[in-house]
Amino acid sequence: MIVICGSLEQAGRQDTLGTAVALRGVALEAVVQVVGIVPDGADGDAALLALTEAGVGHAAVLRTAPRALEGADLDLALRYLPDTRVVVAIDLEPELLPALADGAAFAGAPLVVVTAHGGAAGVGQLTLPDSVIVLQAPVSDPDGTFAGFVAAFASRLDAGDAAADAWMGTLQSLAVDPISGSVGRPARAADR
Repeated sequence: MIVICGSLEQAGRQDTLGTAVALRGVALEAVVQVVGIVPDGADGDAALLALTEAGVGHAAVLRTAPRALEGADLDLALRYLPDTRVVVAIDLEPELLPALADGAAFAGAPLVVVTAHGGAAGVGQLTLPDSVIVLQAPVSDPDGTFAGFVAAFASRLDAGDAAADAWMGTLQSLAVDPISGSVGRPARAADR
């Protein structure tokens, strides 16, 4: 199971990177649970209903007034989700990452940290295990390519691939076929 920890709402919208990665993971047939906070009331109901309809689990989502996730929230969530095989932290406060790394290690799960564009410097100041994989999100991801990449990488880790193999497999799945022939002349049928 892939556990995605991060914001589920942004300024009243429910199209955060964490939600996009979760939806892409489910599309790849992975079991996905999200950890985050949604408000009480109709907005929170709508957010949880949308996740349920998409096949995304939300057993560890808190319903409370909007606030940032705290270390205790993450610790409790990882204990509540015992089948965790991969943890993906998306745009969490850097001070939460060491505790999340400990929780992921306790579960025997690799940790993938996705920082906001330009946010990798704050993570670099932390003492995290060498096994933690840090990715920096692009400024925008209008077509969901980055979300798809993170979901595909996490899905490969969830399937049991070693981190290096999951990385290479995910990169190779994005590659295009090389162009045959040389620059300046059209490819001949024999070159194809």
